[in-house]
Amino acid sequence: MKVKSIIFSALFVAAVQGELFANKVLRSEEQQVLVENDPVEIIASYIKAVGGEEKVKSIKNASMTAEANFQGQVIEIKTIADSENTRMMQSTAVGGNVMQKTLLVGGKGQMVMMGQVQELPEETAALLKPQTYVFPEQYYEEMGFTLEFLGTEDVEGQQANKLGVTAPNGMVTHEFYSVESGLKLKTSSEATGEISYSDYQEIDGIMFPMLLTIKNPMLPTALEAKMISVKFNQTLSDSDFQ
Repeated sequence: MKVKSIIFSALFVAAVQGELFANKVLRSEEQQVLVENDPVEIIASYIKAVGGEEKVKSIKNASMTAEANFQGQVIEIKTIADSENTRMMQSTAVGGNVMQKTLLVGGKGQMVMMGQVQELPEETAALLKPQTYVFPEQYYEEMGFTLEFLGTEDVEGQQANKLGVTAPNGMVTHEFYSVESGLKLKTSSEATGEISYSDYQEIDGIMFPMLLTIKNPMLPTALEAKMISVKFNQTLSDSDFQ
């Protein structure tokens, strides 16, 4: 749902119709501002922008592959999100060799690095649950996240609604949604750095960002990850999560 230019419309009516009518409009518009600045409504606008609630809820799983170039090396990031069975897998390979893999299966989390398996604490594994959804935003409240509207900011030349999203463990992430289109433009947190989302394209009726720009203190330069494959509702097997 595109957000209206409330201030402009109110001032225009004031100039044409006079102060009394303008005051009535402004009171009405102020009420609309409160609704549009409600975090739940901002999330709802985002879900509508990417395809609508019914379409988004129909996505039971997704298999995604992205590629990035870092200092001459090709980095391949594969993600399988399976909300239907509450499991996920994400692997990072460099030059064809898997360097790191994160798994969530049966409520238990694992991190595999260079062949070494590390079991994740229960609290850490629980933080992976949102990643089983392609669009976890729709389930924030259900999963115990709290949302706060923090005003608007400029993101790459676009006005964006800024939300503070607090996870059940207290970790805060800032998310930015375009005022005009409703689409998510960026997320940022102390733990993961900053990820920008752009080049939205339609895939099976869903608008999906095909370019992710990752900024992190651990990286000397921003990393651009381009989606080369996005598939929804595939037939998955246990071997996909090993």
